[in-house]
Amino acid sequence: MEKLFIEATIDSPSILFDGDKGIIEIAGKSLPENAIVCYSPLHLLVKEYVVNPRPKTIVNFRLEYLNSSSAKNIVEILTVLEQLPPKGYVVEVKWFYKAEDDDMLEEGEEFRRMTSIPIILEKEQ
Repeated sequence: MEKLFIEATIDSPSILFDGDKGIIEIAGKSLPENAIVCYSPLHLLVKEYVVNPRPKTIVNFRLEYLNSSSAKNIVEILTVLEQLPPKGYVVEVKWFYKAEDDDMLEEGEEFRRMTSIPIILEKEQ
């Protein structure tokens, strides 16, 4: 399975996809000028991945900030992954946020409401 790593920039997150290990990680600030362009490579790989996934898929969000167009693209990726649990696959999503960052906690709670995949909110010191 293909691997993807995109370095973070000032306004876009680092994106890691390792299909062989079933790991996806998005970290940093996500306010790219064009979120579709930013997230499109990951979205395409996730669509391919769900055809032949690992028994367990781990998705980690370590975002400091995200804008609404980034949120929309992340929801689209999670929507693709929602296909897996009904087929017997495990999808573990963790949303990491800093203890003092109520905004990112609220974002994680909002993502919880928008997807059928359970999202674990993980406070970091």
